[in-house]
Amino acid sequence: MTIRSMQKIFLTATLSVLMSACGGDEASEGRKVDASGKEATGLESVPAEVLAAAKAARPDLVLSGAEFETRDGKEYYDVGGTLPDGSEWELDITRIDGVWAVAEVQRDIGMDLVPEAVNGVLETKFPGWSPDRIIESDQGSGIVVYEFFGKDTDGEVTKVEVKLEEGHAELLIDEWLH
Repeated sequence: MTIRSMQKIFLTATLSVLMSACGGDEASEGRKVDASGKEATGLESVPAEVLAAAKAARPDLVLSGAEFETRDGKEYYDVGGTLPDGSEWELDITRIDGVWAVAEVQRDIGMDLVPEAVNGVLETKFPGWSPDRIIESDQGSGIVVYEFFGKDTDGEVTKVEVKLEEGHAELLIDEWLH
């Protein structure tokens, strides 16, 4: 047996152990957020503390709608509106340390606004893939997560996330959590 063959056997065994320790196939697919699904909510039904958090984060955002859902057992309000320049934004608001706060600020963008480093990761991992929708999701901490939606080679709708932090882009296996 050659050293190369022994290395392959060792790597295969190591990967098998790691995969089984991580829950088998779940390790290759990554963790998904358990969400209830969004329900449209009138702005008049949104708690005052949530609206105050939205206004504090984006005072010039003219609010036009809201949705409510639970994600991994946490309550979220997605409050959307338009800035004076006409751009549409959404604020995802949840309780952080017991206080309603903006967890992320999102907007839909085109491929022309995707940073080069993020596009490079996407092209390397999924050559030639053209997403139907792109959401830029600013986490407020110097991290921006780009969410790409489109059909995979089997025609199934899929979501791919790439995190950008300090100029470094990384494909996320687990869905981003707040």
